[in-house]
Amino acid sequence: MAQRILTTSVPKPSIDLSAALTRVARLTRRSPVKVALDVMAAMLSAQKLTAAEYFGQGAWLGSPTEYVGATSNLRLNKSLTAAGKVDLTALMHDKYLTGIILEANGFPVPRLKAVFSTDRAYSAETLRTPEALANWIGDAGNTPAFGKPVDGSMALGSIPLRAAARGMVDVGGREVEAAALAREVAKAFPRGWLIQELLRQPAEIETLIGPGIGTLRVVTLWEAAGPQILYGVWRHPAVGTWVDAAIFGRPNVGCALDPATGETLSAHLGDHFNGKPITHSLVTPDLPLVGYHLPGWRDITRICTEAHRLFPGHALLGWDIAVTERGPVISELNTNPLHMSYQRAFKRGFLNKDHVSRLDAARALMAGRVGKSVGP
Repeated sequence: MAQRILTTSVPKPSIDLSAALTRVARLTRRSPVKVALDVMAAMLSAQKLTAAEYFGQGAWLGSPTEYVGATSNLRLNKSLTAAGKVDLTALMHDKYLTGIILEANGFPVPRLKAVFSTDRAYSAETLRTPEALANWIGDAGNTPAFGKPVDGSMALGSIPLRAAARGMVDVGGREVEAAALAREVAKAFPRGWLIQELLRQPAEIETLIGPGIGTLRVVTLWEAAGPQILYGVWRHPAVGTWVDAAIFGRPNVGCALDPATGETLSAHLGDHFNGKPITHSLVTPDLPLVGYHLPGWRDITRICTEAHRLFPGHALLGWDIAVTERGPVISELNTNPLHMSYQRAFKRGFLNKDHVSRLDAARALMAGRVGKSVGP
């Protein structure tokens, strides 16, 4: 069977529960029985952590009730989204429409070069058949570029496109048949696959993390003074990969950022069970990561907080910002940002007392501004 080109799914995390209990018991100086009871309590609590989330997110390092997993993360974010016409979740799931709105209001987004779609209308050149897509990506004059689904998540289905031999295309250092890639795209993403400019990071950042784009997950919260930065995490691709999501079976890096300055406060490779803290670049080991100040942080803060005002029905939003040679660019916008990235980078539960008070106040402000939330 031919090797697949696109990564369109991620295996569910698995864990050797017996080994995990034994290891955490040793590290925390508790008995395996007490750790097991703690895991069960976390699974039955309001946060509904899975065993894999309990260990991987590091809930065993602190108070499990402060940690969110996939289920409680979604419930929390829904509680910060107003019901009715001001709920623009469906629109923001569509990267094309979101990009149009942001660009029309003066915010930087990736330039759209073409789109594959079997039937939907787009403003850019629209390729309707796998053959048309293969011809486009196989034409060296159209690349470099970057393809991604119009409504995807976790970078699934995303891939860089660079010129290669006739009928071929380079996808992250691997040459494949343009026709084979086009067939996979047509099967998996008939509604839309956006082909955007291939963003390039400043040389100093590429020296630190490699050419793969490491986006900043900036979460904004609409508070009494308007949208503010709640937290920022700088995610690095696993070495040799092109997206910062951990979808290739190799761990990525999450860096905790100072929301006031953009300074890297700490960095962690992988999760809190199999991973480890790091202080220096994995690409250029003599360069420190901790203490590095991201360029353009003031502009990043301004872009995220001002753009949030376009969506008053959402008290909390997650922005994926690429730091590029032409400045900060909004790569994506999320109504359900995964706060597990915060927990890994900051080594702290998202529902800590500092956050809870701000979230509760923002929820009340939203109710007074536009109405009650769609969630509990």
